[in-house]
Amino acid sequence: MPKRYTSETLVLVDQPTVSPDIVKPVVTEATNTRLASMQEEILSRTRLQPIIEKFGLYPDEREKTHMEDLVLRLRSAITVQPLEPMAGTGNRQQLPGFQIGVTFDSAETAQKICSEITTMFMEQNARYMDDKGTSTTKFIAQHLDEAKKKLDDEDGKLADFKRRYTGSLPDQAQTNLSLLNGMNSQLDASTQALSRAQQDKSFNESLLSTQLESWKMSKSGAGNPETLEQQLNALQDQLSQLESRYTPEHPDVIRAYLGASARA
Repeated sequence: MPKRYTSETLVLVDQPTVSPDIVKPVVTEATNTRLASMQEEILSRTRLQPIIEKFGLYPDEREKTHMEDLVLRLRSAITVQPLEPMAGTGNRQQLPGFQIGVTFDSAETAQKICSEITTMFMEQNARYMDDKGTSTTKFIAQHLDEAKKKLDDEDGKLADFKRRYTGSLPDQAQTNLSLLNGMNSQLDASTQALSRAQQDKSFNESLLSTQLESWKMSKSGAGNPETLEQQLNALQDQLSQLESRYTPEHPDVIRAYLGASARA
C-alpha cells in the first residue's frame, strides 16, 4: 500500500460579541449555509486547477489524463468537515468552526495544499464580509439620504408655516405678552403727556385772555395810575403762577417777567 499523508487545519468561527438587539449583524445567513457556498466555489475547477499547476501535482499523468479528471482526484483528496456545536451552547445554525483535511502521497505537498485551501476560505470569507458590509453601507446611505430629504422637506414646510402665522404661534405667546405690556406702558406715557399738554394749552389760553383784557384796559385808561397798578398786579399774579409751574428759564416766565418789569 502506498503511503498516504493527511494534513488538517482547524478553523474556528468567531461569533459576534455584541447582542443583535443592540447592533444588527451585517451577515444574517446561517454559518453552515455560508460554509457550503464557499466550499462549492473553492472546490470548483477554476480554483483547484491553479493549485495543480502551482505545486506541480500529478506530473506523470498531466500529459495523458484530462485536467477535469485531475481536478476530480484533487477534490476527492480534500475534505471540509463542519464541527458540531456542543449541547446547550447556542443556536444550531451557528457553527463553532470547521476542519479542512488534505490527504496526499507527500506530507509536504499535503501540508501546502491544506494551507492553500485554508487561505482560500479565509480570503473568500473576507471578500464576502466586505461585500456585505459595502452593500449594507450603501443601503444605509441611501436610506439616510431619503430620510434627510424628508427632514429637509418638513423643515421647509415648518419654516413656511412660521412665516405665514408669525406672531400667532403658541411658542410666541410670552413674547407677544411682553410686547403688549411694553406698548401699554408707552400708551400710558403718551396719555400722561397729552394730558399735560392739554393743561398747558388751557393755562396758556387763560393767560392770553388775561393779557388781552389787560391790553384793552390799558388802551382805554392809558395814563391812569390805578389802571396801570391793576395791570401790574395782574402781570405779577401771572408771573407767580408761571413760576410755580415752570423754571425761571421757561419762555412764558421770561415774557411775564419782562411784561411786569415794563409795567413797573
